[in-house]
Formats: sequence, C-alpha cells, structure tokens
Amino acid sequence: MPSRYYFLSSLPMLRFQDHAPVTWERFLDEAHGNVSEADYRILCGIADGSDGGHGFLRSWNQMNRRLDDAVNAQRRSNLGLDDVSGVVFRELDIEKVSNAACGAKNPLEAEMILMKFRYDWLEREKGLEPFSEKALLSYALQLRILLRKDLFTVESGNSEYNRLFDIIQKQINTD
Repeated sequence: MPSRYYFLSSLPMLRFQDHAPVTWERFLDEAHGNVSEADYRILCGIADGSDGGHGFLRSWNQMNRRLDDAVNAQRRSNLGLDDVSGVVFRELDIEKVSNAACGAKNPLEAEMILMKFRYDWLEREKGLEPFSEKALLSYALQLRILLRKDLFTVESGNSEYNRLFDIIQKQINTD
C-alpha cells in the first residue's frame, strides 16, 4: 500500500547550500508505488510546469509569474523603458529580490538569488505538517531547484562566456 508518510520520511534532507542528493528520475522511480497514483501523476507533471489542478502548485506558478514580472520590470526600468505590466504595487519581498537580482554583480549571483528566494518560499509555504501533500510537492520542487543549481558552476560559466566571446569576435572580424 502506497504511503506518502513512509516515502517522505525515507528521503534525504534537502538544504539549499548542498547538492541535490538524487536525480529527478531516481526521485520519480522511488515515488512510483510509494505514493498514491494521484500524487505520482502530479509529481510527473511538475517537470512540464503543470499544476495538475493542485492549489499549492497553482500558488507556486503564480508566485513564479509575479517574480518573473518583477524582474522583467526592473530590467526594463534599468534600460530606461516603460513598464508595460500595468502593475502598480508589487509584493515587497518579490520587489526586494528582483532588485537584488538585477543589482547582482554577475548573472550567476543573480540566478542564485532567485533560486534561493524560490527555495525559501517553498519552505515557508509547505506548512508544518511534514507528511502532507504540500510537503511532498515542496520536496519535489526544492529538489528541482537544487538540480538546477548544480548545473551552474563558475567553470562552465567562464567556458560559455569564452565560447560566446569567440563567436562575437569572429563576427566583428568578418564585418
């Protein structure tokens, strides 16, 4: 019999400063048969951005849209362009994090600020019940954030920068 309680208690703890302890595929493999079919379908839809009709995932997607809108508005403002979003007031925490991300010294730092905000939002919103459906979904989303964070390294960033810089130099030299 599938039990979210046993499954959640068997998972390794997640911390933002650590690497992801398992891959997404392994997490889904472990979840299959250990959570209800309904929970498993919702978990499988997370990678596609589906909310599966779940209120918690709808809130997550809405928060992400508000954060993206705030960052885009800050970028437009920094470029001297008009804000076309029509939003007069934004949530203070979202406004603060978008300002911090746009003021970061490099794209990696900006991305880390945004990922940390999202991770912490999930931590706050999952509530105090450690075996709830919200706890399961928070774990899955936090794991995806850690997996994304693990993709970003200074070495790969420098390598990509050099690759792009070489392309631009070639274009300039051929013009």
